[in-house]
Amino acid sequence: TPPQPKWKSETAEEETGEGQQPRFTMGYWQMRGLGAAIRMLLHWGKYTHRGGAEMNFKDVQYAQDADGVNEWFKRDKVEMIKDANPLANIPYLIDHEEKKTIVQFLCICDYLGRKIGVDENDENSDQRLRNAQIAMEIFDLRNNVIRLVYKFPNSVRTQSEFYERLPEHLGACKKTYQKLESWLQFHDFTYFAKKDAVSSCDFHAFEMIDQHEHYQTLVRGKDGEDVEKQDMLSEFPRLKKFHAEMRSRPELKAYFESKEYKEFQLNNHTLANSWDGPGPSKR
Repeated sequence: TPPQPKWKSETAEEETGEGQQPRFTMGYWQMRGLGAAIRMLLHWGKYTHRGGAEMNFKDVQYAQDADGVNEWFKRDKVEMIKDANPLANIPYLIDHEEKKTIVQFLCICDYLGRKIGVDENDENSDQRLRNAQIAMEIFDLRNNVIRLVYKFPNSVRTQSEFYERLPEHLGACKKTYQKLESWLQFHDFTYFAKKDAVSSCDFHAFEMIDQHEHYQTLVRGKDGEDVEKQDMLSEFPRLKKFHAEMRSRPELKAYFESKEYKEFQLNNHTLANSWDGPGPSKR
């Protein structure tokens, strides 16, 4: 009998390691990338719903090697297209309680935000509107990162090109930071969609700022020598406060102590057939 797709497992022990059937299963590569915000949302839901309606989850991770590629593209994706969702892609989220299989990152974050209670259900609410705008703004920033760390035409193709383009990227990033800083100042908010409470857009916003906290330490001089390290957030006090507030949230303590945060690469270089990239930041 051929092995079952990872997302089809029915064994409770296998699902969570805690003897409980999970409410959710997420699937992604063994890296942070788009998986980071989803993992943060799931950790948040598990923490805030403990002792009540269970929000346990299983994190299916595909290795960044030939075996992982085959597991997803030749087995799990094929089965998902046939049995669950013709749009099958990574990342994916399965809600076992409602028997739904959801793909596309922004859709998953929106869905989880409502399910774990950080987003409002009223589609016409100001919170939902603010949340959607910031989610898309942050995704624009993420797309700029992709052009920096993946091997695409007219983009970075080698390690030397990465170091050459990094200052230019960080300079452009500051323009986005200024817009985000102005947004927080305009609304007088600590977080992006609610004044003093987290919304789903905040998780990806944190991840992208956190990635740039690492990237700014990699800047080199023209001859490869070390240069004075930047402190981008020092110019944006509200963003700095936001990053610190997210990093200290007790709901995310388990995530920040996990290997998925501390050890995983920030983005997937192996599958792009590119250079190895800067690897995980040292925390």
